[in-house]
Amino acid sequence: MNKICGIATVALLIIGCASKKKEPQFDKVIFHTSKCFGTCPEYHLEINDNKEIKLFIEKAYIKRTLDTSKIGYYKGKLGNETYDELTNLIKTIDLQKSGIIEPKQEPNTITNNEGTQLSVLLYNNKKRKPIIYIYPAGHWRKLMKFVYEVAADDKLIKTTEKLNIEAFN
Repeated sequence: MNKICGIATVALLIIGCASKKKEPQFDKVIFHTSKCFGTCPEYHLEINDNKEIKLFIEKAYIKRTLDTSKIGYYKGKLGNETYDELTNLIKTIDLQKSGIIEPKQEPNTITNNEGTQLSVLLYNNKKRKPIIYIYPAGHWRKLMKFVYEVAADDKLIKTTEKLNIEAFN
């Protein structure tokens, strides 16, 4: 009898664990990278919880020269591993403290704003959370790198269809 109870308990645990649906950490996330005084690419990227990608490349460069062949709209789908990377990056965002973050500035100093900024719109449980980071560093640099890598993916399909990607403002 103890064996039967033990087997039944293990079976229920396995079935229970297998049937749990992994909840996404976001409904959709939208990234906007900004121009700078150099050759920073300008990307507008939306990824939803179905792993679907919408990308608008506003500016792209090769060896400091504008690459007009890359400019346009793209569609695609994230692979499972890349999607997991994104959800892990999003899990580390402190939504309570996140917002508009500017670098610390000492009194009587001038800040040169020639660097790019990362703007993020995170939709979680249908709630919109805008986040801006100027001079992304640390974790935010990893998010920026992620956006650049997705935008460079040659599996994305260029389309003539104008894809609607929500603006930050």
